[in-house]
Amino acid sequence: MRGSIKKDGNSWNVVFDLGKDPVTGKRKQKRKRGFKTKKEAEKYINEQLNAIDKGTYFEPK
Repeated sequence: MRGSIKKDGNSWNVVFDLGKDPVTGKRKQKRKRGFKTKKEAEKYINEQLNAIDKGTYFEPK
């Protein structure tokens, strides 16, 4: 599984894998919190995973 959606109180959170860090070899993950509905969280995670698959995802700094 490359991502998950969980409810925390009144909001929804997502976690998805970015792959392995080439320097350390450790797994990298991205977390985003504060979605009001599960549908919003699902839409966000699907967009991010599609961008990763296409190679167009860039991690914000």
